Amino acid sequence: MKKIYKVALLGFISLFCFVSIAVHAAPRAKPVVAIKKAKIGEGVSKYGKKYLNLGTLWDEMEASIQKNRKFTLVSRKKEVLADIRKEQEFAKSDLTAGNAAEEGQIKNANFLILPTVQDFKFYRSSTPVPNLDNKYIRVDSGMLEVNAQIIDTSTGGIKTTFYLKSSFSTKKKVVNTRGGVPNSIHFTNMAKKVAAQMTDQLVDVVFPMKVLNVKGSQIWINRGKDGGLKKGDTLKVFRPGIELIDPDTGENLGSAEEEIGKVKVTRVNPKFTTAEVVKGKDAEVMIEKGDIVRE
Repeated sequence: MKKIYKVALLGFISLFCFVSIAVHAAPRAKPVVAIKKAKIGEGVSKYGKKYLNLGTLWDEMEASIQKNRKFTLVSRKKEVLADIRKEQEFAKSDLTAGNAAEEGQIKNANFLILPTVQDFKFYRSSTPVPNLDNKYIRVDSGMLEVNAQIIDTSTGGIKTTFYLKSSFSTKKKVVNTRGGVPNSIHFTNMAKKVAAQMTDQLVDVVFPMKVLNVKGSQIWINRGKDGGLKKGDTLKVFRPGIELIDPDTGENLGSAEEEIGKVKVTRVNPKFTTAEVVKGKDAEVMIEKGDIVRE
């Protein structure tokens, strides 16, 4: 009887350990993000609206989120949702095994991004070359300024607002004609830069940079090539403190933080970054795993 009891007990312990390990090893679900098509603010002129390609901006924003490994992107484009609806209807037919997403099972977003183009410039200037007929000095210029509200869909509240900006100006070029507009590739490049800024800031809000490990004066940070860091960057390290609770509303306002040092980026890997400690406010305060890192 004792032998049977021991075998059963060992079996239970083994099963418990296996379940514990499996649960511990299971990856966390990625936050789901959706981006709405940008609105046009009052700062955009009637001329600017002619060359403001909101579709390209939307595509670049979605592509930037999709390339980042920390989020799951769901589309809010009407044509994509319409295609999903058609596939769901097709899945109900006798021609398929019904593997499409069921009605009511499409993921809703944890964070909704609402961009607004506040200002946009896209023009070409041409000035005559002195003493030369039909020769002009041409310069193409542009600027794209976007504000993006991040909505927490669980509360409906505005989590934060990003200010995003990009601009360009070409080198002077002597041409035979005047007039025209810049090549659309310049707008696409501005849209890419604005989208990259948005993704970097979103990562910082949802996943603050943290210390993964420490060995001597070297630390590892949970941010890789998708985090906007580069070799030589100097970052500040903070130690989280007590949580700050609003006495009137009970709202968690974050935690008090103490700056404990600075580090310098030495290498940026695909999924993590290494850095060296360059300064400490207090020699007795050592940087530890879990400390927060900010630019």
